[in-house]
Order: sequence, then C-alpha cells, then structure tokens
Amino acid sequence: MTLTTPVQERYTRFSCPNPQCAQFNRPGEGNIAHRSWTGTRKHIERLRCMACDREFSEREGTLMARSKLPEDTVIQLVQCQRWGVCDEGTADICAVDLKTVHRLQQVAAQRAETHHRQVVRGVDVPGVQLDEAHSKLRPHQGAWIHTALAMGSWFLLWVDVGPRTQEQAALRLAQVVARVRELPLFLTDGWKASSAALLQVLGIVDRRRRRGKVGRKPKPRLVAPKHLF
Repeated sequence: MTLTTPVQERYTRFSCPNPQCAQFNRPGEGNIAHRSWTGTRKHIERLRCMACDREFSEREGTLMARSKLPEDTVIQLVQCQRWGVCDEGTADICAVDLKTVHRLQQVAAQRAETHHRQVVRGVDVPGVQLDEAHSKLRPHQGAWIHTALAMGSWFLLWVDVGPRTQEQAALRLAQVVARVRELPLFLTDGWKASSAALLQVLGIVDRRRRRGKVGRKPKPRLVAPKHLF
C-alpha cells in the first residue's frame, strides 16, 4: 500500500476523476490525500484517491491541466476572452501564439460544458424562452445557435451550436427538462419543430384499439401527458 499523508480539510474540494471509482465526482467524501509534489519547481501537488488508488494532479479538470503556460498568463487569456477581445488582440496582449488562444478556447468550452452538466440541476424557473440565432462562421458558412433562457433571471439553461433541425430542437428541450425541477412554461418564436420536440421528449405512446374486427390496426402515436398543456 502506498503511504500518504492523512486526509486534510483542504482536500475536500477535490474529487476522484476516475469514472470507474465509487467516489467519482463526489467531493468532500474524505477519500483524497496528498501523494507528492511535481513540476520543475515542485509547486504542483499530486493527489491520490484512497478508494481506487488513482493518482492525479491538483490541476486535473482545469485550464491549467497539462499546460506549460504560467498561471497569470492563463488568467489574462480568460479575462481578454471574457471582455470580448478579438483572438488576434488576445494573442498580442498576452504575448502568446494565436494557436494557443484557439486551443484555450476549445479546452475552456469543454470544461464549461462539463461543469454546466454537473452543477445545473433542479432549477426553479417559471418559464423558458427557446430561441435560435443564425451566426456566420466564415464566408459562405454559417451555423445556428440554439439557446434556452430562464424567464426573469435570463439564466442560460442550455446553449448549443448545430443545424436547425428537429433532432437539435429535441436535444435542447431534453437538456432543459433534465435541469428544471418542474415543467415550466415554454415560449418559442413559432418554429414548428419546437412544439413537435415537446411530444418527442415528453410524449407518451398511445396505442389505440381497433374499433372493428376488420381493417388495419391504428398505428401508435405520441400524445401529451396530463401535466403538459
């Protein structure tokens, strides 16, 4: 058995990154302990999960994971992007390559989506506004931005980029339903796929009986449940 120091209170904010572990993504369980120090200056702490013996860096799951950039530079990159500085301007201000900015954007988007999926649960909202906006990516190319905003607070329940299709509308609605405590009022701009997505996600299968002994059996169909008007 690998020797480690006793579990301290400051390790309660960490959780095991191993999906096969029983304590996966469960901070505050007392299963994380100090293992060693790494890095050129021995400034990065390496931790260990006592439930599955998985070792990982304290930077696991953050923008600093496997990054050689100084922490101050990463913070400055995020701040520039937060205030809408263009990619070229961000690279010039932070004295990094343009590819570094694009790589940070990709990693930050993945981290933000993972955090959103894990944290945003059981939200109380009276209504949700479903909307789509067309965005131009580059000349002769575009994409649709699908959003779901909570009424009153304008909290972004879900955002995704993809084609304006029935499947995309159903995906957005399923993500909203998974994050609200009770079924809210849905407001749309009249796009027919949004109302059809309600039945696709929340509908129940109605198997009608044949009235007589002859003729084809009625095909099953999706109908609205009692709590959906």
